[in-house]
Amino acid sequence: MIIYNGPVGDPIENPSGKFIRELIFDKDKTYWKQGSGDSCFEVDGCEERLILFYDEPYGFFIMRHPDYLVTLNKNVEIETVEHLVGGEPVKIPTCSYVDREMTYRIIKGFITTKSVPKFIE
Repeated sequence: MIIYNGPVGDPIENPSGKFIRELIFDKDKTYWKQGSGDSCFEVDGCEERLILFYDEPYGFFIMRHPDYLVTLNKNVEIETVEHLVGGEPVKIPTCSYVDREMTYRIIKGFITTKSVPKFIE
């Protein structure tokens, strides 16, 4: 079973591929700024989960939990972005954001293999 916990509302069990694609490519900052300010994907049989949120114009921040490992883009100038999670400010370096296409690939890989894909740094 796959569970998506969005920033608001009840968890969604076994979200369809279409739902995930629309979530990543079509939802704007209004959706991602609601409620808790973060979302996550959980997969049965996997001890990790992917926590994610979106900030324009930077893209998605994805964190592997419980290890707190994040993506790394060495090709951007590093600034600090403040994002509210549960009402508390969290400072995120811009090098930890990825675009929508990479976010989709990471989530699909995680759901398929029950681990974070090897292609991300």
